[in-house]
Parts: sequence; C-alpha cells; structure tokens
Amino acid sequence: MRHENDAEREASRLGPVFVFSGQGSQWVGMGRELLERSTVFEMVLSACDAQVRRHLGWSLLEAVTEREASLGDIEVSCPAIVAMELALAALWRSWGVEPAAVVGHSIGEVAAAQVAGVLSLEDAMRIICQQGRTMGRLRGRGAMAVVGLTWEQAAEAPPGLEGRLWRVIHASPDWTVVAGEPLVLEQALAHWRRQGVVARWVDSEVAAHCPQVEPFGEELRERLEGLCPRTERLPLFSTVTGGDVAARRLGAEHWVRNLTEPVLFREATGALIARGHHMFLEISPHPLVKHWLESCLEYAGRAGTVLASMRRGREATQHMLETLRRLSGPRPRESRAGTRFRVVDSSVEDGC
Repeated sequence: MRHENDAEREASRLGPVFVFSGQGSQWVGMGRELLERSTVFEMVLSACDAQVRRHLGWSLLEAVTEREASLGDIEVSCPAIVAMELALAALWRSWGVEPAAVVGHSIGEVAAAQVAGVLSLEDAMRIICQQGRTMGRLRGRGAMAVVGLTWEQAAEAPPGLEGRLWRVIHASPDWTVVAGEPLVLEQALAHWRRQGVVARWVDSEVAAHCPQVEPFGEELRERLEGLCPRTERLPLFSTVTGGDVAARRLGAEHWVRNLTEPVLFREATGALIARGHHMFLEISPHPLVKHWLESCLEYAGRAGTVLASMRRGREATQHMLETLRRLSGPRPRESRAGTRFRVVDSSVEDGC
C-alpha cells in the first residue's frame, strides 16, 4: 500500500490539473481567433457544432464568432462554453500539456468528464445541450450572486428571507454563491452590504443548483437515457460528490444532480490539493475560478500556481503561449507520457 506522501510526490511530478469552468466565462467573439489559427481547435469545435445542430438546430460556430451572438441566452451559452473548453483542452494537449487530473465547476464537469475519457464527445454535447434546454425554461425566475461569506455563514439568511435563499456553490473557504428569486436576492445583497460583506451579482438569467430546477429533473433524466460512460483515463474529481468519482456512476442520474444540487467546488479542489496537486490550469474562455483556487491553496497552507487559458478580449494565442512558458518553467517539464512540452499544432505556431 502506497503512503500518502508517496502519492503527493507523484502528483507533484505530473502535469497540471485541468479545471473546467461553468457559466459566466463566455464573451462575444471568443472563438474567432483560434478558429482561424488552429487546426486542432477548429476540428474539435466543428465536431461540437455538428452535435449542437443535431440537438438544438442552430450554429455553434456562429455563436462563438459572430459579433451579435446571443451568448446571454442560457441555452446558447451552456453548449458554447463547454465546446470552447473541449477545443481548448485539445489544443493544450496538442502542445504536449497533459493533465494529471481533471475537475469541472458546474457545467464544466461535462467537459472534464469528456477529457477524462468517460464521455464521448457526442454524449458530452448531448448532456450540455439538454441541460441548457432545461435551464432555458427557468429564464427570469431566479438569479445568483457571489458573497464574501463562508458556507456556514451563508446558511443564515437575512431576517425575513428565511427559506427563500439557497447556497448553490461552495466556491472557496471564504466565498459562497447564493441564489433566489431576483427581488429576494436583491434584498439579501443590500442587507449583507450594509454589514460590510462584499457581494456582487453573477451574470446569469437563471438560478441553477437549487430547488427551482428540481421539477425538471425527471424530464432531463429521460432525455439523457442511454448514456454509456466509459472507463476513465484520467482521475476525475467531481463537484457533485466533492471528490474523485468512478466512471460507472456518471450516467443520467449524475448529470441531473450536476444541474440540481449545490456545486461542491471547494471540497473537490481541496481533495486534489490534499493529494499533492499544486498546479492548476483553468480551461475556459475567461478566468472564473482562479481566485477561488488560490484561496483554497492558501487555506490548505500549500504553495501553488493557478494559470488561465484565455482572457476576455485578449489575443488568445499570445496569452496561451505565455501560459505555456510558465507551465514549462526555465526547463521543459516532463509530461505524463514522458515527453517534453512542445508545440505540434503548427497552424497556431505559424499564426503567432
């Protein structure tokens, strides 16, 4: 039996943890540049586009490139975010950056499961298209906000609002995302701000991971019948369970829970840190969980590095190559396959 510190040393030797973000990282035109410059990126996004056309009847490629794209629509943003993340992960891997483990925040868990080998691309896009369709039925009924309160503190609603607010994301040791009806949440935020608590709205037209979604759970379960999860090729940490999860458990019921139950991001990342992982690469169009990860590392008393793939409005290839240099360090690191980090997608290299 291996000792815990042996596992920690092994985790430190391997590559970064790929962290797939959820709703809120999207921005207009986010896929345009990499589609033009990277064959790998274009191939994956085109494959996702075919699945979105099949399930929802609109063009994903237009949604991630057009200046008038309706990314504020939850039914559009959910598939668009997951597709971008799958394409980004493929691009990183084409450069020789292999993940040691994967974790997904909220809908990002769909992308994480696909990269871990548990879901085919077809099943991953089927899940996120159906989740987006489900969430679209809740449009305008709820809202979410991130508050500077611990999970325990956020359990105590302001006076008069008991039972009308829900904790939906355990983000970090000192940040929690809460949800409720828009007017109720507005009252709660005003109360907390008067007490000096930092609180800000999340850019979302719905409230996920709360009782508002539960009435649609059975319908979603039926739409996801027949999923065939496969044996994982990478360790997969789940924000549904708060730790590592076996592939056999990732059938339709898991993806209903992924949408209806609170996101245990703090627990899942804490489990990764406890295993010795200290380098995290956020796979998303814009950093969404970077500060939460840094907070989790600090709370655990661990030095670590948290890097981002892209940033809103910034040239994507330049940012990714800068991140690649930070991942590589002064000397090329060894990947899980024993190869050095290298750029093999010449279309990106030439584009820069």
